[in-house]
Amino acid sequence: MITLEAEYVYLLIVSNAAMLALACLSFARFERRCKQIEEFWSSPTGNSLFDDGDDSLEQMQITRRLEQKVGELQRAIKVMDIRKTTPTPTPPAERNMPIENAVRMARQGAGIEDITKSCGLNVGEARLMLKLHGQAQVKSVGRQ
Repeated sequence: MITLEAEYVYLLIVSNAAMLALACLSFARFERRCKQIEEFWSSPTGNSLFDDGDDSLEQMQITRRLEQKVGELQRAIKVMDIRKTTPTPTPPAERNMPIENAVRMARQGAGIEDITKSCGLNVGEARLMLKLHGQAQVKSVGRQ
């Protein structure tokens, strides 16, 4: 039993050593690749790709202006988005208008389809309006 635990400890140590070796190897390859990239950009080929002489100053100024314009546009969009998300309060008369129209239409005997199309209510709401207000008219007419 004790030997089994010792074997697990040795296996753990060996696996940790292997992972450490792989990490060191990966770091060495990464460092070598970074040096290769740095050498390329400091070489004449890399410099010719990066630097076009006097044009690079103009390009940098143009790029800077474009970045400023993009920043201004992003700020404007954020302001517009904030304005868009804040709800504008609607007067109570405008909020209740579709419901009042639905009540009036139900009392006049309109159908479910007519109420949904003209008032913007869904079918369940239109049925409820007919049950509440359409039937009330029938009952009140029947009592007279």
